[in-house]
Amino acid sequence: MNEARLQTILLIDDNPNDRLVVKRELNREFEDITIQEVIDQKQFDSALEKADFDFVITDFQLGWSNGLKTLSAIKERLPDCPIIMFTNTGTQEIAVEAMKSGLDDYVIKSPQHFVRLRQAVRSTWQKFQTQRKASELEQRLQSLLNQLDIGIFRANQSGQLLEANTAVLNMLGVESLEAAQVALSQRLAAPQRPLGVSYTREIELSQSYENERSLWLKIIATPSLINSKVIINGLIEDISARKQAEQALNQLNQTLELQVGQRTEQLAEINRELELFAYSISHDLRTPIRQIDGFVGLLEEALRQYDQHQQSANQSDIGQKADKQVGHYLEVILDLASQANKMIDALLAFSRTGRAEIVYEPVDMGKVVQQLVSQAVDNMPERSIYWHVSPLPTVVCDRSMIVTVWQNLIDNALKFTKDQAEAHIHIGTWAGDLENTTNLEAATRSQQKTIFLIEDNGIGFKPEKADQIFGMFQQAHNSEVAKGTGIGLASVRRIIARHQGETWAEGKMHQGATFYFSLPAVPDP
Repeated sequence: MNEARLQTILLIDDNPNDRLVVKRELNREFEDITIQEVIDQKQFDSALEKADFDFVITDFQLGWSNGLKTLSAIKERLPDCPIIMFTNTGTQEIAVEAMKSGLDDYVIKSPQHFVRLRQAVRSTWQKFQTQRKASELEQRLQSLLNQLDIGIFRANQSGQLLEANTAVLNMLGVESLEAAQVALSQRLAAPQRPLGVSYTREIELSQSYENERSLWLKIIATPSLINSKVIINGLIEDISARKQAEQALNQLNQTLELQVGQRTEQLAEINRELELFAYSISHDLRTPIRQIDGFVGLLEEALRQYDQHQQSANQSDIGQKADKQVGHYLEVILDLASQANKMIDALLAFSRTGRAEIVYEPVDMGKVVQQLVSQAVDNMPERSIYWHVSPLPTVVCDRSMIVTVWQNLIDNALKFTKDQAEAHIHIGTWAGDLENTTNLEAATRSQQKTIFLIEDNGIGFKPEKADQIFGMFQQAHNSEVAKGTGIGLASVRRIIARHQGETWAEGKMHQGATFYFSLPAVPDP
């Protein structure tokens, strides 16, 4: 950058001869220089008010004042203005005091020092220009740094802040270096770091900031040795948004992993059900069809024998016998066909429990059970059944599916108590006494859920079949004891599983049975 030209000098001296000497020396050194002469207090005050000069040369001994007072007045009005004192009346002590007050140079009035005056003005002006340019550059740099989102700091080895730009204060939400120090505490300290080697550190400030978020800062710093002291120069970047994005991404990944795991488990369960479904169709459903085929063969044989003996003497007896056989076979065939049809309907109903969308709503379990119990009482007026229904809570579930659950469980209790002179059926909730349950695993998983039960004094079942009876087409007893499709309890387990609950049963032969299911207070989405 080119040096600015010295244009105007304020010359303060009440001696005309001395002023003439000064002007002569300055004109030799500087072309087109303008010199404003001040010879009294009034002119000084006027010149100081206008402040249209670049440089000041003053005598120490003035008729209205002295050089120190003049220096003080100028520095108060123009702190950066370069000033030289040109005098022959001052002392060394005065010169030292003046230099402490901001005087740039001190020249003695004597012929051998006149040349020194020109040199002093030139060097002082150059020094002033250098300092001004450095100051302007520093201001520009500071302005640019303050516009950055990157914080810049200097600290000592123990982490005490020495300097920090506006970005650091803005990041921390404070207004002073002291407040920034309190916020950062000793997190900038680097006692063991090697000199000249940069390091990176990420810190989280414990206090909450705007929007109740934590503040994450990334620090890149380098320790250096300056004047025998370790100084840390570094940058601070607010990485809170990045950290939040990382946390959100991690949470999303965890959610996706959980969903993938749940979906994989669901697919595995669907595959198991499909395999069971295929087995049931190929095995259980084939049984009545195979029996139908067998009885059709017997019917065909009976009809063929009837045709062979149509002309015999015992035609009447044979016909009557054949009619009875044919009627019996047709009755069995119709019964088997009806059984197969019920199994198909049950399979379709079971399939719908896995496909239907769950519509969650608050359901009063007490009202649901009372309606089903009333229907059972109306349908079986001839039976002696004692119902014990405890108060039941309201839970969030799919109403139609839960009605199916209760219907199947109540039907099951009615079916297996039909041979009892007095049937006792208790419906209520379970307090979760783990010491008195035979299915500890399911009961433990249900501890934070509402557990419902239905207990009867029917024929019960063998304890080893407690889990088997929830399978498709699985029954605790043969069809001679109680007829059924073997799908009701399978539907119960599937519906409760879709509601994130558990199902289990307890029983002993001829000592009744108890069926449990659990439902969460608030199901997961």
